Amino acid sequence: MTQTQPQPQARAPRRKTLRPHQRTATAAGVHALRNGGRATVVLPCGTGKTLIAARIREDLAGSRRARRCLVLVPTLDLLAQTAAAFQADSDHLGAVVAVCSPLKALDDLGVPQTTSATGLAAALEGRTHYTVFATYASLAAGDQIRGAVTTAHQRGLISAWDLVICDEAHRTSGSLNKAWTAVHHDHAVPADRRLYLTATPRIWTTDPHYAETLTDADGDLYLAASMDDEDTFGQTVYSMQLSQAIAEGLARDYRIVLVAVDHPTLRTQLRRTRNATRHDTVALTSLATAVLKTCATHAVRRMLTFHRAVADAQAFTDTLTTTAAALDGETADTPAGPAPLRPANLWARTIHQNSPDRHESLETFRSPQPHHNGHPADLAVLSNVRLLAEGMDIDTVDALCFASPKASVTDIVQALGRALRLHPHHDDKATLLVPLYLAPGEDPADLLNTSAYQPLYDILLALRAHDLRISDRLPATDLTAPANATTSPPDTSAQAAEPTVELDPTAPTPPPLTPTPDTSPPEIVGPDGTTLTPRQVAAVLSLHTLHPQGATTTWMTSALQALTYHDEHGHLAVTRAQAATLPTDPHRVDLYTWLANQRTARRRGELHPWQISLLDNLGMQWDPRLHDRDTFLTHAEECARQHGGLAVTSGHQAQDGYKLGRALANWRTRAATGKAHPDTLAELARIDPYWNPPWDFAWQRYYQQARHRHTQGQPLAQPGDGRAYRTWLKNPGQGLDIQRREMLAAIGLHPQPTVDADR
Repeated sequence: MTQTQPQPQARAPRRKTLRPHQRTATAAGVHALRNGGRATVVLPCGTGKTLIAARIREDLAGSRRARRCLVLVPTLDLLAQTAAAFQADSDHLGAVVAVCSPLKALDDLGVPQTTSATGLAAALEGRTHYTVFATYASLAAGDQIRGAVTTAHQRGLISAWDLVICDEAHRTSGSLNKAWTAVHHDHAVPADRRLYLTATPRIWTTDPHYAETLTDADGDLYLAASMDDEDTFGQTVYSMQLSQAIAEGLARDYRIVLVAVDHPTLRTQLRRTRNATRHDTVALTSLATAVLKTCATHAVRRMLTFHRAVADAQAFTDTLTTTAAALDGETADTPAGPAPLRPANLWARTIHQNSPDRHESLETFRSPQPHHNGHPADLAVLSNVRLLAEGMDIDTVDALCFASPKASVTDIVQALGRALRLHPHHDDKATLLVPLYLAPGEDPADLLNTSAYQPLYDILLALRAHDLRISDRLPATDLTAPANATTSPPDTSAQAAEPTVELDPTAPTPPPLTPTPDTSPPEIVGPDGTTLTPRQVAAVLSLHTLHPQGATTTWMTSALQALTYHDEHGHLAVTRAQAATLPTDPHRVDLYTWLANQRTARRRGELHPWQISLLDNLGMQWDPRLHDRDTFLTHAEECARQHGGLAVTSGHQAQDGYKLGRALANWRTRAATGKAHPDTLAELARIDPYWNPPWDFAWQRYYQQARHRHTQGQPLAQPGDGRAYRTWLKNPGQGLDIQRREMLAAIGLHPQPTVDADR
């Protein structure tokens, strides 16, 4: 039944104590909004966004700046959860009303609910101090529930708001749900102040369904949500990246575990979505086995699985139970010894929006120790279909499994937040289980299988805005940047570290506060149980970013070798000698020849645009003349590593026969006549500052040899040395300038004093 007579709410006697980052974020928010305006606070899931919002609302209400407050959230469950949090941790709420269909959870809190504009107006009539909780649906068109808030304003039934709080604010960015953008506009929702809170101010996706307007020129990447527009979202007054939250002990770290799932009915040529549906019995059994093995290996006690369809989720739950029974006696190897694959007591349930027992199942799963048949469960697995939405609190989840690889970006990011909340009993990493559905004959170790590894790429792409450690691993976004949208990650080098004292809300407007993030990447465990190297991850990311379709296996293999070489050397100016040392299939050309073939193929128009883009991203020199220059510099770098510098004779040749000595002599001549390119001279000076010394060249060759031996801890004189070098060691010269005397002293040589010419 709809209630319309709210009473002022008294807060619960126990309040949470703000942590340092929450105090700073609260002060920054109060500071920015004290005289009106807009502000954004960015924090990872589980680090206290709701608490911060409640305290900002409390401060502004206590100072009588914001007595009329509207709090907006995406879902009904989150509405009830947020109302409870505000009642527990915020003074000065005034009368509390909810705009939603009847909810028992709100009845238990004593919060009346209304479903219409007229009901809302009646509940607020005669009041000047109140807090209204509503979903974003109340902003949509219509006069019943959907549109109740905007309709009340359009009819002049309620006053403008002093403060509007938007939780999960990325959902109002304009591309995820255009109807919800009404919150930004005074003609729809008049307000003096707007506070936006989110964990993901930018969300990227490869699925155009989640990006209605912001697309890139090539159709490869989509910016599904962006809160960069300060005119709409205000200044970001506080921002913390997930990596910083993990480093500060505010969130758990996580690992990504890839598991191979056999899918005998999968036919890649049919382009069917790789998934385990209720009809795929073998795939479901393989997935259930992988889940049980992962839980045993990583000591998982509580897991959430995400599915696209209710029938698929229920089929997985049923299969998990029967598979566990079938694995009785089987074990998995763990650091602590063999662990049984079959849990002694397994609790497994499926929930969705229409589940009659969903609240009971959720409460059991949330409890400190779920029970099954009257006994504590060793493993609790909750399979859901878009129920555990944004902002929902479920503490101490150890692992997640994305059984449907096409989960939405928001689902992925928010699901991760469920697992990153600190565990009360241990600090082990959370686990993200990503199935790789394999068709018959596909190799789980084949990183070039872009279809099988697409789920990994989707996960990493979704997390790019949530974890800078991931975005640092992704290829530069300028290759696929959406038009008219800011896409590059924030420059953390210019951002201030979190202060150790609170801001004074009466001081001038402060700068945005962003703690410096950690850069160590999350662990990614491959299907064989070994951790993927950064090079392997980079290969997957780069190849998937550019969507290589129609390429031969030979081309893809050589491209991976080029990626690996670039990762080691920073360029693609590979020499013949280097190519000969690289592992190459004897039936294929080496990397040096392959790169030369790509130049020829491009001139003939035989390369696809994505192939050119991939090689461009690695610094490919398509002009043979520029390639020759890069090859010269590569040989020079190799010479400096082997000999300690570039003071070599004009007859010096590299191992592959390259006449480096003659090339260096030619460049010295060009430098003397002013005909050398400045960039090349700068590169040579970087490799060896004395490549073209102002003193006798023979002196530099002897010094280079002596210094090289000195740096390697070897005697300066050795058997087989020439007479000229030995003579130089005994007397490196007289009348040397101070620079050369210091150079000699650094390697333990001291020239004889200058002889007076008059003696």
